[in-house]
Amino acid sequence: MFKGLFDFRQSFNLKFEILLPIFGFIILGLFVLSSTSLGSNFSMSIFFQSIFFKHITFLSIGVLVFVISQYVRIQFLYDYSYIFYILLFFLLFLTIFSREIEGSKRWILIGGSIRFQPSEFGKILYILCISRFLVDNKKNDDFSLYFFIALFILILPVLFILIQPDLGTSMVYLSIILPMLFWSGLSWRKIILLVAPFISVLASYNITTFFIWMFIFTAIIISMRPRIYVVISNFLLNFFFGIISPIVWNNVLLPHQKQRILIFLNPFSDPYNTGYQLIQSIISIGSGGFIGKGWGEGSQTQLKFLPVRDTDFIMSVMSEEFGFGSIFFVLFLLSTFIFWCVTYAQKVENRYASLLIIGLSTILFMHMIINLSVISGLLPVTGLPAPFISYGGSFLLTCTITIGLINNIINNYI
Repeated sequence: MFKGLFDFRQSFNLKFEILLPIFGFIILGLFVLSSTSLGSNFSMSIFFQSIFFKHITFLSIGVLVFVISQYVRIQFLYDYSYIFYILLFFLLFLTIFSREIEGSKRWILIGGSIRFQPSEFGKILYILCISRFLVDNKKNDDFSLYFFIALFILILPVLFILIQPDLGTSMVYLSIILPMLFWSGLSWRKIILLVAPFISVLASYNITTFFIWMFIFTAIIISMRPRIYVVISNFLLNFFFGIISPIVWNNVLLPHQKQRILIFLNPFSDPYNTGYQLIQSIISIGSGGFIGKGWGEGSQTQLKFLPVRDTDFIMSVMSEEFGFGSIFFVLFLLSTFIFWCVTYAQKVENRYASLLIIGLSTILFMHMIINLSVISGLLPVTGLPAPFISYGGSFLLTCTITIGLINNIINNYI
């Protein structure tokens, strides 16, 4: 199956417009992780057992993965996109039978000790499939059949991830959709049909809001003047999503997931339990001011008031020790990265390769935005790491492959 995956005659140049922001993230991550895992009490014995050392190890592996990804044939990825999607489905299905770790079944254990998280690497497989589907159906005018096939492709992996449960990763999967639909040139009618079920879910929190939304949605559909079965099928589908959402809330979501959403609305309602993480994060951000307290001087971090400071809340540590200005710097690097990705995607004539750049860059963009939103209380606590800054093996390698493929496409399709 994998014959023809690599072509070692492909061009390999480093596109520093893309890579410099990534180098910036990596350097910031090393500074912060050295503070959280080593602090001022440095010794060689502590160093080799620290998360900082493990992070450097994964970065070293990531460099090798980046180099290998430069020789991946994009045409091969296109040819086998749907097979990769089936592989993603199979791996996510296996997690149902895996051992529960930290309250969820996200990982497949390899050899009893190595943990592999399919949903992380699966983001890339997900994008490969969506890109091909959008390319293959560019001129498809039957938006009813198109809609249901696309909805199936988009929703199925998300449902399996929610079952694990992993709300944060499912949010990333869903957030990938809109930029890719927009970039593919999909008509606004099809985009509305695809997005509407998610709006129906959000509107279902209140019966009045839900029926107002259904009235607006029906009016929009009728204004498109489609066939009658399109109107009926889409109305019934959105009505189903709206009706099933309260059932999912009451019977499927675990207590800690519902509590996260409620705490998001009012973190101080439970300051010593479920609201503790968010409150400590906000204190960390506020106490650092604009210039910060200095490396290793963050009281929330060094006194271990801030939980999961190496992963989900590492940006809170950065803000406390290096100031809120460091967050602005991260946003500047992120904006620069996205600007150049979009610029190069416009220059790529191959539609599949162009869509890949948009989808892959969206992974990093949404991870960073969601992470920053979580630590500042703009979103519920979801457990998403910051790209190249947070500690994490599977996610770091996924990010490395993502950047590697983007660099590969720019080198060989422009």
